Amino acid sequence: MLRPDASRAVGAESEARDNSTSTDQPTGAGERQSVSQLVRAYGDAPVDGQKRDRSESGDQAPAGKRGARERSGEPTRSPSSLSSKGGRSFRDELDAAVEDLEQRVTTSLSRDLHEFRERMSAQIEKLLGRVQDLEHHVEERDNIIDRLSDDLHQSRQEISALQARVEDAEINSRLPCLVLSGPAMAPRRAARLEPPLPGQPPAAVPAGQPGPDPGRAVESQSADRRAGEEGGASQCAAGAGGERRDTRDQSSARGDTWGDREDVNALVVSTLNQCMPGLCMNLKDIDRAHRLPGPNNRVIVRFVQSGQGSLRDVVMSRRLELRGRDLFINESLTKLRSSIFQSLLAAKREKKIFTVYTRGGQVFFKEKQHGVGTRVNSLQQLRGLGYTPLQR
Repeated sequence: MLRPDASRAVGAESEARDNSTSTDQPTGAGERQSVSQLVRAYGDAPVDGQKRDRSESGDQAPAGKRGARERSGEPTRSPSSLSSKGGRSFRDELDAAVEDLEQRVTTSLSRDLHEFRERMSAQIEKLLGRVQDLEHHVEERDNIIDRLSDDLHQSRQEISALQARVEDAEINSRLPCLVLSGPAMAPRRAARLEPPLPGQPPAAVPAGQPGPDPGRAVESQSADRRAGEEGGASQCAAGAGGERRDTRDQSSARGDTWGDREDVNALVVSTLNQCMPGLCMNLKDIDRAHRLPGPNNRVIVRFVQSGQGSLRDVVMSRRLELRGRDLFINESLTKLRSSIFQSLLAAKREKKIFTVYTRGGQVFFKEKQHGVGTRVNSLQQLRGLGYTPLQR
């Protein structure tokens, strides 16, 4: 059961709450006020000419009468009592507290912002230093690349010059050589006499005939060698078209037996003398001759002399007499000149040019029958003229 003074305080409190609610409620029932508006209204708006620090009974400290106390046990003071004792209103205290809070928040934010700015500035400085180092490194690399590019360009020029010198040297070394091909240069080997089988007696010598003499065999081989060297001159005296005579070459001097190797030199001499009457060619005019791999029975011949008036140029100039025969004569070309020649030969088959020929290891072509010959020295020049090089 409540005491009379407690029930009186509760009634006064409820009545004061009703009065304040009816007084502070805004005109619009549905509108809400912010905290600052409520504080302003609480601190400024008078109620019936009196301050809010008084209750209906006119007591200065109604909160103390209602029993509100501090943690220390003392009665709680109302805001009106604070303003009356300190000389400042509640609004001023609240504004001071808000300003203090704003100042502390601003100081904390300023400090954090300053630290963040310092860290970001340091990171940016590091990044700028790194970028400068990278730019310097890239610039050095660019200078190295430019220097290497110049060296590469110079090296390519030197290589091109060396290749040209090598090409010219190879052409000069191939000038004394001619390539003979065709059925007329088919291999011709002498029949080889096989030794008797083991256990069989040697062939019987007829009665009254002497046996084989080793000394006479050596003399016969020497006579055959001399006859081969003088075969060209004898054919010129007796007329071309004589029967080919098997002769010895340098292989017999190395100890090869008769029929083990083909005498290519003698084959070349006899074939050319037969196909070119009056040539008067002999083995002394040939340095060496050997077969080339591949089809068409190709044989490369190196003459002892070359140049104007030499036997090599005579054979080359008379090669047009071989039309309709089984012998073809061409110059010995380098790999580059051979590729150019084959490419122009393919253009001739396609009726793009009239003819293609070689002179002194160089390749020429004519677009028209009575046109001027054009020399081609490189594949780049061939492409520039509008012809497609073949695969090398």
